[in-house]
Amino acid sequence: MTSQRQTLLITLLAVAGFFGLRALPDTQCAFLHADHQPIVVEGVQFCGLNEEANFYSPKGLRFPVELKIGLSADGAQGELRLFKEDGHPYYAHEVAVSHTQKVHLHLRQVGGVRAYAHLHPVPGDDGFWRFDVPARLRGTDLEAYVDFADVRTSRVMLAQTEIKAMGSAVTPIVPGRNAIISMEASTLRAGDSATLRVQLSGPEGKPLKLLPIMGALGHAVVFSAERRLAGYAHMHPTLEGGEYAPNPTLSFRLRLPAAGTYDLWLNLNDGQEELLRTTLVVTP
Repeated sequence: MTSQRQTLLITLLAVAGFFGLRALPDTQCAFLHADHQPIVVEGVQFCGLNEEANFYSPKGLRFPVELKIGLSADGAQGELRLFKEDGHPYYAHEVAVSHTQKVHLHLRQVGGVRAYAHLHPVPGDDGFWRFDVPARLRGTDLEAYVDFADVRTSRVMLAQTEIKAMGSAVTPIVPGRNAIISMEASTLRAGDSATLRVQLSGPEGKPLKLLPIMGALGHAVVFSAERRLAGYAHMHPTLEGGEYAPNPTLSFRLRLPAAGTYDLWLNLNDGQEELLRTTLVVTP
């Protein structure tokens, strides 16, 4: 190939990449959910009826951001940096607020009981974003996923990395006060658009009143139980009418990923924040 053709090819690839990035959706929900048409009821945001979340591998999508995370020797504190392509870190003023927070950090235990935490690191003037590591996640290897919105471009950025264990013994997971009664899926076939309906109850079967958490009535995250399917889906509820029932039902729309077994973690608030887990089995 001649040097002229090489230059032309490189130019075409650069132009295609530029317009490809510009074509990405311009808000967090619009990226995490297709066809974003939010519904707001008394200050609480629901996803539109035509939206669906997707299971993403940030590394596979090759976003122009690099995530680096370090932990203290005892594994109790962590700090992350988000590096742009030019090697400079993202500072607080360069990150937009999305669902009431600037950076959403999802930590998931590798192996073991596959414990999970949804955290919001606090920015410092030095370009580091600091957070406390929940006791249940200390002393184990972790998968880390981050989503945030760039102020300048209004584009959502995703990144992922792995963290080696620091510190000692893991604290066992404390059973939830509330409970998932059931989860029904409109379909379980890989690649199909599914509605997942998660019905909840309060302690000892008592009524449960859901309160807003990060601007919604709940946040759900899906991880594969199998290491070969690294990635995640971050979902917000769709308004269907059962959200304020004594045993409320939260509905999520998801384009089902590859066949396999998945953990669905539900982050909710009834005066106290809580994480509940159930299993999603996707068929071929």
